[in-house]
Amino acid sequence: QHFERGTMIWIEEMNRIYVVYADDIHSPKWESFIDEWDESQPDRDPELTPPDGLFQPVRGFGLVWRQNPRVRDRLGWAIDQETGFETIVQHTTLFKYNSTYIRALDGDVWYLGPDQSTWEKIAAE
Repeated sequence: QHFERGTMIWIEEMNRIYVVYADDIHSPKWESFIDEWDESQPDRDPELTPPDGLFQPVRGFGLVWRQNPRVRDRLGWAIDQETGFETIVQHTTLFKYNSTYIRALDGDVWYLGPDQSTWEKIAAE
């Protein structure tokens, strides 16, 4: 799901939500959260009303967004509804330099650098 200043990516088989920030704050540039939302919880906060043309994230994205003020402040409101797709995730094996690669909806690849210090969206060839 795309936001005013970033993106959230849910990886079902890992039960993780990745948050990629597209703002001027140096660190972290991305974060990863366990998806703790389940069907017994509300999928949104009825007290929060997005501006016209924007959306409140729901379900797991919404829970991370609502429970983490830093995430909410840095991302802003969602600019579109979430879109589901099948992806591929790959991690490098060296712990100190561990990087994550995630295939994006458009076929490009998200590169999430070590220590949450950087990210890049690499164009597919």
